[in-house]
Order: sequence, then C-alpha cells, then structure tokens
Amino acid sequence: MWHLNQDAPFTPWPWSGSPLPQGSDGSQGLPSPHPLPGNHRVRFAQMTTIASASNSTTARAITAVSAPLRPMSGTGMNSRLVIGQGSGVDHVDPFIAMMHDDVPPHVMFPTHPHRGVEIITYGIGGALYHEDTLGNAGTVVAGGVERNLFGRGFSHSEQPVGGVPYRGFQLFILLSAEDRNIDPTFQLLPPDAVPEVTADGVLVRVVAGEYAGKASPIVLRNPTQYLDVHVVPGHSVSVPVPAGYQGLAYVISGMGRIGTPHQHAHPGQEGAGSSEARAHLGDGVEVGAHQRLILGPGDCLNATAHAQSHEPLRFLVIAGRPVVGEPQA
Repeated sequence: MWHLNQDAPFTPWPWSGSPLPQGSDGSQGLPSPHPLPGNHRVRFAQMTTIASASNSTTARAITAVSAPLRPMSGTGMNSRLVIGQGSGVDHVDPFIAMMHDDVPPHVMFPTHPHRGVEIITYGIGGALYHEDTLGNAGTVVAGGVERNLFGRGFSHSEQPVGGVPYRGFQLFILLSAEDRNIDPTFQLLPPDAVPEVTADGVLVRVVAGEYAGKASPIVLRNPTQYLDVHVVPGHSVSVPVPAGYQGLAYVISGMGRIGTPHQHAHPGQEGAGSSEARAHLGDGVEVGAHQRLILGPGDCLNATAHAQSHEPLRFLVIAGRPVVGEPQA
C-alpha cells in the first residue's frame, strides 16, 4: 500500500487536498502516502544495543513512548502511521515504514512499484487481495501473513475484499546493499501456518523469526523477529529479543506495562505532545492502545497486563538486525 517513488524526495502525504482517482468500478484509489528515494540513503538515528557476554538477561528499557497514535487525516481511512515521516519516528533501522491499516472496503490501491525493500503484511481483520506483475495473486486474511521481497523491483496492487474493512499491519524492511538488486519473491501464509505458543495466560504468534523453539515459515533476507503477543489481565511475560537487534513495540489493544523506564524517556517525546505519553518509574512503562514504544538495549522485553483490564494486553514486538548502522557493544 506504499508506493516507492524512485525519483521524488520524501513527501509525507502527496494526495492531501487532491481528489482521489477513481477505479473502473467506482472505487477510490489511493496513491502512496510515503514515497522514498530510490537510492535509500536513509539517515537512521543511532540506537545502541548491548551484547551480553554471559547467560544473564538484561531487560530492555523503553527509550521513547508516543501518545496514542491517531488515524491519518485526509486519507479516507482510519489507518495509523506507526513509523515514517509524519509519525514522530522516521525510521528504526532496519525498518523504514510501518502502517497500522484500517481500510474501508471501497478503497483500492492501484498498481504501484517498490524496490530495495522487503514487506511483511500481517492481517488481523477482514481480507486484503494482492496481485502483482510477477503473476502472483493471493489474499491475506485475519491471522495470515504475506511477504514480498521486492529486491530489484516489481509492481503490485491491493484491495480489501469481502465487503468489510481490512485491518492489519504493513512493515517495510530495508534490504542490505548487496540484496537490493536480487530477484523478487513472494510468500503467503494462511493463519494456521503461523506458529503459536501458549503458556500461563500468554499467547504468542510467531509472524517472523523464532520464539520458544518455534520458527515462522516466513523467510526473510534480513534477520527479523516479529511477534504478536497476547497477555491475559493479571499475567506477565518476558519476551527474548536478540541483543543485536533494534526495534519497537506497538500496542494494539488493552492496558498494562511494557519494558523498563529509561532515564531519558519523557512525556511527549517523539513529538507526541501529550501527558499521556509518560514513562513511569517502577515495574514498566504504562501503555494503552495505539502507543508506539522504541526499544533500548537489552535481550528481553517484559510486559504485564493490568489485572483490572477488560481485555488482554495485545502488542507487537518487532526487532531486526540493523543494515545501515551496526549495533554498538
């Protein structure tokens, strides 16, 4: 759903204030909200990681926390930009964009190209149909995963199907310099092919990478951990995150505490401008739906769901090996 413009500079919302193009069936077609320069000379903020020389674990601190992210205005959608220009965090190496999609059934995304990236689409509601110039076609349904390795580039189109809104996430992973011109590939997983781990009030779906001895069938060029974590109210979990990886957590629903506070994490950091974005001292950072948390150094992420919450704490943990700035020991 993001168009990689090979020539244009960064432009947050190129369709803002302009009429949307109409498809042959009368549906609205949205051009890309986030063109990127073709050479991918992206400047990443330095985020240090610590590789432990012992078997002990170091809980990851939260270095920045946003206020609840709001739907983007002027798009005709209820989607939220999690990473990307205009979100407060332009990129977290190796991730250059992430969208929390909530797309009405009448909206379509006409054929558009990408290159130099790998994209993971993870559905949590409705269904999204994909078709591309390589001859691939398929539908991501709730719980399913689609991987597009664009490499040297190809074009695709997307549209919700089934007459209901599509909800899910789309994550852009920057490829290393040596991988940016490789042949493209496509992979689609049904929900029952995504590994799940359950234990003591916790469910973890392994979208990519590994967790508790279970590995996702999704094959990525850049090592990436992508977990969908559900914690029942009153329960806790400690999620291993490789020490050399950089990334984030994003709360889908529920309330609780995640990570440990960081001495430099302040209310309103990342340009959120809200007292709701507050790092509390004690057992972790207080969080709720649609908040983004940037992970600091460590090799595990702790989380607890509030006992009084009426729903589980559900959040994504996404971390990967940097491709622009190497982690610092």
